[in-house]
Formats: sequence, C-alpha cells, structure tokens
Amino acid sequence: MRLRFGVGRDKAAVEPGLYFAGEPDAGSPVLVTANYRLTFDAVRKELGNLSVWLLVIDTKGVNVWCSAGKGTFCAEEIGRRIALTALDRLAPQATLVLPQLSASGVDARGLSAATGRRVVFGPVYARDIVEFLESGMKKAPSMRKVRFALRDRAVIIPVELSHSWPLLPVIAVVAACAAFPGNGTEGPMFSPLWTASFGARFIPALVMLFGSLVMGTLAFPLLLPVLPGRFFSVKGCVLAVAWNAAVLFAARGIFQVYPFVAISSVLIGCALSGYLAMNFTGASTFTSQRGTEREVSLSLPVMAASAGAGALLAIIRLLLAFVRGGAA
Repeated sequence: MRLRFGVGRDKAAVEPGLYFAGEPDAGSPVLVTANYRLTFDAVRKELGNLSVWLLVIDTKGVNVWCSAGKGTFCAEEIGRRIALTALDRLAPQATLVLPQLSASGVDARGLSAATGRRVVFGPVYARDIVEFLESGMKKAPSMRKVRFALRDRAVIIPVELSHSWPLLPVIAVVAACAAFPGNGTEGPMFSPLWTASFGARFIPALVMLFGSLVMGTLAFPLLLPVLPGRFFSVKGCVLAVAWNAAVLFAARGIFQVYPFVAISSVLIGCALSGYLAMNFTGASTFTSQRGTEREVSLSLPVMAASAGAGALLAIIRLLLAFVRGGAA
C-alpha cells in the first residue's frame, strides 16, 4: 500500500541475483524478472508449487515494461547477471523465460547466441506463469494481451496524486497573485472591502487550478479511452478546459468573473493538467516509446509557454495591485 501511494518507490528494489522456488534442478526453467519490489513480489506470489530458478536482473528498481523502454532490461544485463551467479553451474542449459513486456528491450536472438540457451517470452501477467509452464511453454491468445481496463488505470491514480501534492502551495500562491485587488478602490489591505474583493477573485482561481490538477491525475486515467485527441497532453488540456468552463459558468451567480484572473487560471490549468496527463504515457498501452518521445518533444514547449504566460499575467496582476495602491 505504501508503494502504491508512491512512498519509497525510489528505494523499492530487491537484491539482483539468482533465487529459486521449490526444488529446481539442472533442467528447471529460469524465469527472468526485474528487481522492482512489486514486480518481484508479483512473480514469486504466483509460483505456487513450481520448481524454478528466478533470475533477478538489475533494472535500478524499475518495473519490466519501463526498464525495457529505458534500456536497463536488456540482453547485456541478463548475460552479465548470469555470469555473476552460479546459474551456469546449476542449470547450464536451462531455458530462459522472459516477460513478454521486456520484448521491446531484449534482443532474444543475441541473448540466445551469447548464452547458448533457448530464450522464450512468457505471458504478460505473472498469474499466467503456472499455466504457461504446465502447457509446455505455449501461450494462449489471452496470455499475449495487455489489458488496460478501468481497474488497471485506477490502480495508477494514488501514486500520481502523491506526486502532485507539492504543487498545491504553488497553485495557492499563483491564485493569490492573480487575485490581488488592483484598482485602488478596495481600501487598506485586509479591510472588509479589500478582503471581499480578494476572496471574489481568489476562490474561483483556486478552484480552477486545483480542479485542473485533479483532472490531470484522477479524471484523466478514468476517462482515457473516451477523451478526444491522440496525445495524452491534449486529452489533459481538454479536461482542464471543460473543468474551467464549468467553474466559470457556475461562478457567475456567486462570484464576479474577472477576465484577467480567468485567463491566467485557464492558461496555467491547461498546462498543469496536460503535463500530469502526459505522465501516464509510461503506464499505458495506448502509447509507444517513440510516440511518447514525440509527444514530449512537441508538447513540453507548448505547455511551458502556456504556464509561463499564465504566471506572467498573475505577476502583472500583483504588480498592478501595488502600483495602483490596491495593497496600500
């Protein structure tokens, strides 16, 4: 649960090396996996009464899919780890069974040639390992499919929320800067009239910015399949625009809508939601490594410009408050 909420994920690694389950012999298969704690636990939990070797390679504490994309789950590291362990002595000809999600980073032919072993890609999910091995290492069609249904997407939300909480003070400061009274008619700072004028601007701005953060971390993964656009950043911006439009519409009868504050909040909110949504590319089956790299290279400058423009408007608003006497 702690790791699911992002606490200590950067230290969630097990020691690389050779492990075993049951009573493996020289002919027992060798399951290869990453040294990310949750991955390792997921694999060993499913081994049941099997007798197998478990080769844990050093992926820097990163899961199989991401480490394959980063190049740490690769043929070179597997070969190096075999050489550092007693596997060649204990099971010199045993088959190497790799997770299917490592295929993007492993040259299976090269690994087979370098180690003299048969190399096969196993099922996507650890829960299918027993059936896969018992069927003679034959994969059913369902074992080849990656599912990213609602439950799978919801599992990612806690860690993204935990990574986003440091942004809350920044959001509050930006909303306060944009909300400062600036026409000099509100009276002394913290007077009733000044406070009411400040609150009328601050609350909608805070709701708009905080809502954009929630849209990018909570609503986005839940609504991913139905959101328009190909880039995740675009999908996140769509959610931010929809949220901000709803807040502005609802605020008409409660607060006075200030265009200056609204524009600043929308620009920053779109950048915020788009950036947070883009973080999900590494966990999704909707993207590829090249597609993600292309999205990041194209989207980051746009989001930075949007956030910068919104922040600049907020700063200008704050300066005008002092120049015109709104903070006097």
